[in-house]
Amino acid sequence: MTTFSVAGILLTYFRNERLMFLDEQIRQTATSVVESKLSELKTYDDDEAEEIISEELGPQRIGKFFVVRNADGDILFETQNISLLDVEIPQQPKWVTIKTQKHFIRALNLSLPRFATRTLQVGAIVDANFISLAYLSKRSYLAISIILVIIFIFTWMLSSYLFSPVGALAQYLKQVTKDLDDQAEVALVPKSLGSFGKTKSGYGRDEFTLLVNAINDMATKLNVGRKFMRSWTFQMAHELKTPLTILNRDFEIISDRYKVDQAHIQEVEQNIDKLSQTISSFLDWAELTGRQIPENLFVVNIEDIVVACVNNLNKVFNDRITIVGKINFKVLCNPLHLEQLITNILSNSLKYSEGSVALSYQDYILEVKDEGPGIPQDVLGRVGSPFNTSPSNIAKQKGVGLGLAWIKTICDLYRWSFRFEVAQGTIVKVRFPKLDSES
Repeated sequence: MTTFSVAGILLTYFRNERLMFLDEQIRQTATSVVESKLSELKTYDDDEAEEIISEELGPQRIGKFFVVRNADGDILFETQNISLLDVEIPQQPKWVTIKTQKHFIRALNLSLPRFATRTLQVGAIVDANFISLAYLSKRSYLAISIILVIIFIFTWMLSSYLFSPVGALAQYLKQVTKDLDDQAEVALVPKSLGSFGKTKSGYGRDEFTLLVNAINDMATKLNVGRKFMRSWTFQMAHELKTPLTILNRDFEIISDRYKVDQAHIQEVEQNIDKLSQTISSFLDWAELTGRQIPENLFVVNIEDIVVACVNNLNKVFNDRITIVGKINFKVLCNPLHLEQLITNILSNSLKYSEGSVALSYQDYILEVKDEGPGIPQDVLGRVGSPFNTSPSNIAKQKGVGLGLAWIKTICDLYRWSFRFEVAQGTIVKVRFPKLDSES
C-alpha cells in the first residue's frame, strides 16, 4: 500500500468521523423533540413551538433547524434559520444531505407518533467546509503527518525485517550461479540464513527454513557429484591414454604386415592423433581449472607471443591471419598460458570462418575478428564448459569445444576481462591490466 493511498484512507476516515458526529447530534436532538410537547400540538404557533424547543433542548438547539410538514408537503412549522436559506428539504429518504455554496445541511425525516401524516424534519446547518480538508486545523494536519510518518517507518522496518531473509537467499543463489559458471565448488548456505526460522528449541518448521535446508542439501550433493565426476573424468582420460598408445603401435605392426594402403594409414593415424590430442588438452585444461593462483609469472612482450602464434598458424591455414594494428605492451603471466590463450582464440576463428582473420594488439587490448557465421547462442550460454559445441559444428567435425573453455579459464585465472561480440562475424576482445613500475 502506498503512502498516498494511506493518506486517502485517513482523510476519508476523518470525513466519516465528522459526518457520524453530526448525525449523532441530529439523532439525539430528534429524540428529544419527538418526546416533547411539540409532537402533540394539533396546530402550530411559531412562538409557542420555538418556546417548547428552547425549553427542551436549551443550548443544544444552536445550529439545529426543525420543520413540520403534512402529507402534502406543506409546511406547518419551520424555524427561522432554515427559512432564511430558502432551501427545500425533501421528505424522502430518511437521511437527506444538501450542499450549497456556503452551507452543508444534514436532515433526518421522522414521522410524529400521534400524527402519522406529519413529518418532522430535524437537521443541522454547518459551514460548507465542515467535512472538507479546508476545515482541518493545523493540529489535524500535524496529526495526519505524524501518523503517515509512523506508518511509513514501521512499514519500512517490517519490510526490511521480513524480506531480509529472501534478499539474503537471492544473493546466495547468485553466488551459487557464479560458482557453477566458474566451475568452482558451490558454497553452502550461510549459517545466518539457517537461523532465521529456528525456534527457541533450535528447530524450525516454517516453509522458509525447509527451503533453506533443501537448498543446502542440494548444494552439498552438487559438490559431492562434482568431485566424483571430476575424479571419474580424470581417471577415464588417463586410462584412455594407454590403450591409445597400444592401439597406435598395433596398427603400425598390422599395416606393415598386411601392406595397408598409405591413404588409409594416414586417415587412421589422424583420428588416433586427434583423439590423443583431445585427451591431452582436456587433462591440461582440467589441471589449469584446479589452480587458485597463477604460477611461474614473467613479464613478457605480447608482440613476441603474438608473432610466434601467428607464424605457426599461418603455415597451417595458408596465411589467413593478418595483423591490422600493433602497439607492443607487457603482460604479467606464465608465457605458456598467454600462448595457449592466443592460439585458442585464433584457432577458433580460423576453424569456424572461411575468410581472413584480423588481429590487433594495442592499448592493452587484444582483438581478433573473423568473417564467420558467429558463435551460436547456445554455445555462448555455456562458455567455460568443456566440449561446448553447437550441433551444427559437431556435424561438421570442426572442433571438440575445448577452445572457449581454455579462453575463459585462463582469463578467470589472471582476472583478465574478455567478451564476445557477434555481428558480421565474431569479435573476441581481451583486456589486460596495465603494468607500471610498482607492478
